Amino acid sequence: MKLGSVTHGTTSSEEPNLTPLIDVVFILLIFFVVTTTFARDLGIDVKRPKAGTATEQPAHVVRVAVGAGGELAVDGRPTSPWRLAEEVEGRIAHGDKQAVLVVADRSVEANALVSVMDACRKAGATQVALAVEEQ
Repeated sequence: MKLGSVTHGTTSSEEPNLTPLIDVVFILLIFFVVTTTFARDLGIDVKRPKAGTATEQPAHVVRVAVGAGGELAVDGRPTSPWRLAEEVEGRIAHGDKQAVLVVADRSVEANALVSVMDACRKAGATQVALAVEEQ
């Protein structure tokens, strides 16, 4: 028997301490929940009209959303009617293609839709398309 060691004939069973691991997992979970942004794609809830001749558009176009109440958003960021052309022009200048996809609610009046499409063309868009749902 060694001096200073006391043994009673039982061996200690070493188990890993899971408390630090659980703490780290919870901290990571909180970090991801806090830093995640929950954003809608268009910035406005839109119920698109249906069409039988719908075709797929490229993903790298400028998206202009027109809500049922006349609210506007360019690439998910709200804007006003008098700033629409400037916003679209700024987005087109950064892209390689001058295409705009107008995503309008089915209850939007034709006059409002035409003015939005006209503002997009005045901003320099060479291709302006209207987004619809397939039937």
